[in-house]
Amino acid sequence: MWNDLNPLQVIGTPTIVKEMDCLTATVSEIEEVRCNVTSVINGQNTRLCGFGGWFDVHFRGRKEDPAQQEIELTTAPSEQHCTHWGQQVFIMADPINVGEGDHLNLGLVMSRSKENHRLMEVELECEIKEASGNPKESFEKTYFIE
Repeated sequence: MWNDLNPLQVIGTPTIVKEMDCLTATVSEIEEVRCNVTSVINGQNTRLCGFGGWFDVHFRGRKEDPAQQEIELTTAPSEQHCTHWGQQVFIMADPINVGEGDHLNLGLVMSRSKENHRLMEVELECEIKEASGNPKESFEKTYFIE
């Protein structure tokens, strides 16, 4: 679901899922996005209720015609609501208690749905370890987004 997240609702370190150059990217490069990333919880004794996604665009010009000044468009959570875009939120059915320093190892695969080409299918796997390294919980879930 789309939402307008407040920065205080973000309890982990943001991480980059995919970087691409819109001037040179091909359709085949974005047909399927796969990544494995980590994030660390930075809130004390809180609940992990889902995952948020957003994008940033950096307008730098072309190599042969660089911009005099780079401009950034971000849809990151903001108290100023700088854009009309919200963030994509992947809500979990059952929140998980987490603590400061807990590590999340995330695996993500995003591709066009085979059943409905207007939808993206997002497969999310998550393994949570306590700050001490002890396993805490793991889960996987598939989401469909427009």
